Amino acid sequence: MSKNEKILVLNIATDSKDTSLGFAISWLNEFSKNYLEVDVITLNKGDTSALNENINIYEINKNKSKLFAVSNFYKTINLLTKKNNYEYCFSHMSAIMMLASYPVLLIRKLKSIFWYTHAGPKNLFNKLILFKASLLASKIITASENSFPLKSKKVTPIGHAIDYKTFYKKIDSFSKKDFAIVSRISKSKNIEESIEGFLNSSASESSSILIIGGPLTNEDEDYYEYLLNIYKEHKNVSFIGPVPHSELVNYLKNVSFHINNTDKGFYDKSVLETSVNGIINFYKNIDYDKNIPSKYQENLKFDGSPSDLSNKISSIFSLDQNEFLEIIEHSQEEIKNESLDTLLKRITRVI
Repeated sequence: MSKNEKILVLNIATDSKDTSLGFAISWLNEFSKNYLEVDVITLNKGDTSALNENINIYEINKNKSKLFAVSNFYKTINLLTKKNNYEYCFSHMSAIMMLASYPVLLIRKLKSIFWYTHAGPKNLFNKLILFKASLLASKIITASENSFPLKSKKVTPIGHAIDYKTFYKKIDSFSKKDFAIVSRISKSKNIEESIEGFLNSSASESSSILIIGGPLTNEDEDYYEYLLNIYKEHKNVSFIGPVPHSELVNYLKNVSFHINNTDKGFYDKSVLETSVNGIINFYKNIDYDKNIPSKYQENLKFDGSPSDLSNKISSIFSLDQNEFLEIIEHSQEEIKNESLDTLLKRITRVI
């Protein structure tokens, strides 16, 4: 890694207002601090005003037609790799772009790093795309031991890269206030089960729960409408909707507890961001164990069912002030290893 070198990035969206992938902006800015230039080929260009000056965006305009997008992609990547000597190509969450870029990268003898952290696609075609992309990538990096859905010797878990400085809040005194679920609205996130667990706990008598996030697919939209309908009479259940990632911390000011009910394979950075913000997390996925002192894991880890979550929430209030602070301080210290500041160091170790 040298300030005289350049890298090529392939991503799905470059848009600070994208509620799902807006964090890509912070990744690109972090890259730009360490490289002369960062060239980005993106499917969707939105608000890029927060990007550093040495980041160049090339949108392939996928909305015009698939044929145009493919043609423009190959034209752009051919031109860029011909005139620039990149250290490597970094594909961010896009298996199709990783796969499509392979012939050009092979000709240019340019190594590739494929970042992917997700439980994996559902349909066979996308599964096949991911499988082929994983075969052709030089290296694969993911967030946790279980967040890449395929087995491969190429895979290295490196953790997430959260904006630690933005989310960090020093907690001197812990007060028991509201609950939150920060998540995409999807059945895979088990939102209804989490809300039910809260409502059936003793905490619901004096606290509210905020659901921060929105749907992405048509199936998600249907699920969102379903949730809005069944909880419309509950005054202590509020659906905030999608929030730009850069504004998320503003919605956490009165939140003391966060619920994440995802299975192994998901490693949501919302758990890390809320933990750093001094918020206690109830969770299902064992990948989060490392962020919690072992003696408190039984208090916070639940089996995914509303009844077990309800019991864990109701019993958490038996902990005293010092015990809450011990959990928070431990989490904040552990998650330092998954901050933006250390991202490049962790990536370059893999190359």
